[in-house]
Amino acid sequence: MDQKWKSSDILRIIFRRISLLIFTVSMITNLTDCFWKQDRTTTVYGTITDQNGQPVDSILVLVQGLRSLTFETLKEVYTDNRGEYELLVEVPKRFHAVNVGIPNFPQENPKFLRMYKDYKLWKNDQATNNCCTAIIGKKTKYDFQLIPR
Repeated sequence: MDQKWKSSDILRIIFRRISLLIFTVSMITNLTDCFWKQDRTTTVYGTITDQNGQPVDSILVLVQGLRSLTFETLKEVYTDNRGEYELLVEVPKRFHAVNVGIPNFPQENPKFLRMYKDYKLWKNDQATNNCCTAIIGKKTKYDFQLIPR
């Protein structure tokens, strides 16, 4: 049985195969772009209060990036008169973790050092002793309750 192909049939088959190839390459490219362009925008926010639950202003909070066992400050902010703070950080790819904390710097954080010795901590409204990692590319809430001297 001898089958003869029309040129229109051959072109239709070639067109389908080329279309399938273009679709496949496009999907692979889009998926690869998703993995390479991971959003590293990290938000850390919360409230700092005293032992009576009253907001504490002028307390320095900072976000540090961790790279090869060394920390580098990425952003810092002082609490406002409601004891609130928010840090929005675009974390560079060279950092594999992000920490948030209240530093013990005498000149930068004098109110904390003068009036408080430590703090209790809540992460996303859950009490924790595990301080203070934020997930890169996510929003994390850290509330601090300061312990007086």
